[in-house]
Order: sequence, then C-alpha cells, then structure tokens
Amino acid sequence: MGSTDFMMPPDPAGPQSKSRNEGGSARRPVESYRMKWRNIEAGGGYYYITGTVAEWLSLLSRDDLRRAVCHEIKIALARFSASLAAYVIMPNHLHVLVHLPKDGDLHRFCKCWRGRSARRIIDLLLRGSDHEALDIFGRHANGRCKYASWKEQVRALYITKEATLLQKVNYIDGNPVRRGLAAEPGDWPYSSFNWYEGGREDILPLVIPEV
Repeated sequence: MGSTDFMMPPDPAGPQSKSRNEGGSARRPVESYRMKWRNIEAGGGYYYITGTVAEWLSLLSRDDLRRAVCHEIKIALARFSASLAAYVIMPNHLHVLVHLPKDGDLHRFCKCWRGRSARRIIDLLLRGSDHEALDIFGRHANGRCKYASWKEQVRALYITKEATLLQKVNYIDGNPVRRGLAAEPGDWPYSSFNWYEGGREDILPLVIPEV
C-alpha cells in the first residue's frame, strides 16, 4: 500500500481470526476485539473508510443484508451531500472512498450509515431466526444496545495526496482478487470497478474523484 498521512495499525483480530463461514471454530474472548483506534476529523475532503462485521462474520455475502447496508449508505451520502468515489462490499467488511464537503461531518456520516444499517441487519436476522449470529452480536453489545453487528467503530483515513487517492481506488478494486474471491476485479459484482471500466449502472451512486 502507498503512504498516507495517517497509518493504519495492524488489526488486533489478526489474519487468523475466522468467521463461521470461513471454517473457523475457536473464538477469542470479546475483550480481545477492543480496538485502540481514533479517527481524525481533518475537515472536508476524501476519506478512506473501512467497516467490519463483528467477529468478521461473512454476513455481507447475503444479498438481503448487503442491499440493506448499501441502501443506508445511499441515505447517508444524500444526507451529507457526500460523493462516493469507490467502494467494495466484501463478505465480512467493506471499504468506501467518500468525499465529505463539510468540516466535522466524518463522525456524523459514519454514525448515520453504520447505525441505520446495524438496525436493518439485526431486524433481518431476527426475522430469519439466525440465533448464532445474534448470539455473537449480543456478546459485542456495549450496554446501550442489545446487539452490535459492526466492530466497535469504523476506521477512516484522511486522504491528502492525489497519488494516495488513486492508490486507494486501485486497492479497493483489487481487494476481491487478493482475497481469492475473484480471478479478476471485474468478476466481483459488488465493487465500483465495472462502473469505471464500462459505465455499468451500479448499486451505489458513484462520482469520478476530482484530483
């Protein structure tokens, strides 16, 4: 990865952390998932944002949950007059590259899509009686809610350099290939790659970044 003004520390969960969909059985205590991370509100501009499902459960491979999350991201984009430059929805996490025009909107933007999508995810799991996922999310609840479907907070990096912005777009597009989910970036339908390549109508509204 290219250099950025703020470097992302290693994920405490580590690469060995497996979801139930990836064959892992042993689980760490909930306390080991507490992250030492502080997002920096750096004013209006581009932010590279990562959201991860609690315990890396591969729930975003479900079409109904993935669409629910995308719907709430659309609402947040419109509410904050934000534009989406790139995205990828992976089975257990997502990346979005978002331009927020106003100072101070990072926290509110993330709280909007994350909070609304969390409620939608829990509602769909309750309807489907997915007790295994609900039990895991219940262990991650912090007292103010019964379930926590996302890890403690999203991670956001402020992008100040043109080269870093373009690198993040390429990183997002290549994520499914690096994870072994697709042979080519265009084979993965839940990213911005095919919109850039052929102008295909996408599940999320995209805007070419101004660099």
